[in-house]
Amino acid sequence: MGKGDRFGLDGPTWQWLAEEALPGVGITGVSPLKGGSTNEMLLLTTLTTVTGRDEPYERCERYVLRRHRPSGTRTRRNTCAVEAALLRRVAATVPVADLVATDPYGHATGAPLLLYRHVEGVPLDALLARRPGAADAAELGVAVGETLARISLVEVTGPGHFHDETLTPAGRVSDTELLPFVERCLDSARPGCPLTAADADALRGLAARTAHHVAAVRGHDRLVHHDFNPKNVLVSHEKGRWRVGAVLDWEQAFSGSPLYDVGNMLRFAHLYPPQFADGFVAGCRNSDGNGDADGDGLLPPGWRALSRALDLFTLADILTAPPDEAYFLRARDALHRHLAEEFGPAIDK
Repeated sequence: MGKGDRFGLDGPTWQWLAEEALPGVGITGVSPLKGGSTNEMLLLTTLTTVTGRDEPYERCERYVLRRHRPSGTRTRRNTCAVEAALLRRVAATVPVADLVATDPYGHATGAPLLLYRHVEGVPLDALLARRPGAADAAELGVAVGETLARISLVEVTGPGHFHDETLTPAGRVSDTELLPFVERCLDSARPGCPLTAADADALRGLAARTAHHVAAVRGHDRLVHHDFNPKNVLVSHEKGRWRVGAVLDWEQAFSGSPLYDVGNMLRFAHLYPPQFADGFVAGCRNSDGNGDADGDGLLPPGWRALSRALDLFTLADILTAPPDEAYFLRARDALHRHLAEEFGPAIDK
């Protein structure tokens, strides 16, 4: 990298990139990326002169730099260290971005840094918003479901959150009890929270009536992404078929029931073509991730009710601390749909 324009990067970050992460590589541009609601994300473009037997040529590449902000949790989870370790751990079986360099403890700049290669693809949420045709929607669903099946096959030992690069689950934590968790969310709701008293009571009642489902999945511990939704899945169309290019944002991952991820992906399924959800379910049942529907337990009997109950953890958090009004309205609609379906026919297709 030259000593010229740093494209808005601070000196320590520029030095880390030049000396440790991308030595000998020239950065030609830096621009912010959308989607980094928790951490800052920057797109780096580079130009490198490649020499070999033939004439030298210039190669342009792109990278994503994530600057992790403090998690703010009392447990002081190092989310950057967790994410970097998981990218290495799952790369052989799950489509993820190629990790290039990381400074998980912020020794270079004071802020944890993670650099990975940019993955070409379309965000799944943007694609589903365009309402693809039935065949495409079904194929996308199958690809995403099979990817989740592969994630769930990553071996873990015991339950709980990961706190550092060792990926050692911390054991049961206090937020695994649904009703107390919902009560804490309601008690700590941000000032001006738009959740009405009636909706708060409805959320509390739903949690009380479905809390037994949380106990039913204990002991079924596998790798859980915990933010497995269309905005964190990149897809591409190659050789006439849709495939998952990468699953992004692993910082919230933990060891628990894969049904957390099922509930997350299907939370707003009513907004997508129905064939997507059907394909997703079919893909989840390909439990070895290779197209063999062996019924390995990713979708056990009663999985719909179980996954909706587990998703209440996230839904309660969204409803009491919404990032914006539009997302709050979608979450409130999901709550009302959960209530309407609570006593509906318990059919798991």
